Amino acid sequence: MWCRRQAAAAILPLLLTGWLTGESSEALTTFGKSNTQPPKNLAPTPPPARPCSKQAECAGITSSSCVRTHYDPVTRCLCGDNLPPVNGQCEAPTKTLYHVCANSDECNDGLICGAPNITNAAPAHMRVFTPQDKICLCDTENGYKEKEHACNDAVILKISLFAIIFVSCLRKLIL
Repeated sequence: MWCRRQAAAAILPLLLTGWLTGESSEALTTFGKSNTQPPKNLAPTPPPARPCSKQAECAGITSSSCVRTHYDPVTRCLCGDNLPPVNGQCEAPTKTLYHVCANSDECNDGLICGAPNITNAAPAHMRVFTPQDKICLCDTENGYKEKEHACNDAVILKISLFAIIFVSCLRKLIL
């Protein structure tokens, strides 16, 4: 048989989770009530960007690149923020991994503009470029490494965690 302590241990995490996430208890008390709220307006989802097999196929869309993202196995003409162009235009001020660039200022933090390494063993999403193209790549000289179509700054993260732990320990010693 459950005792009060076991019941509290089972219920307390649920209550804390609801309180911390800001969820109200209205959802728990709606049984038997009619829905008086008007239906929410759903924005239409934009159509997916057109598929491509070469960078040249995206030349008609300004600031777009033929790239593959981690959530879509198809290479598509996408804007620098990996969103589809709106009315054939891209608004993204900077570019993410694999987007065509002229210099590193066009790329997001942790990326540099460089020539892609295209060999016979290169993955299919890299074969859309020519050796003359320059694309945003992970800045390996500053600790960024590519993992699953993104740049992982593990070195910087480790240093940050070490600094947080060090400051916490130092603060406990002082106080």
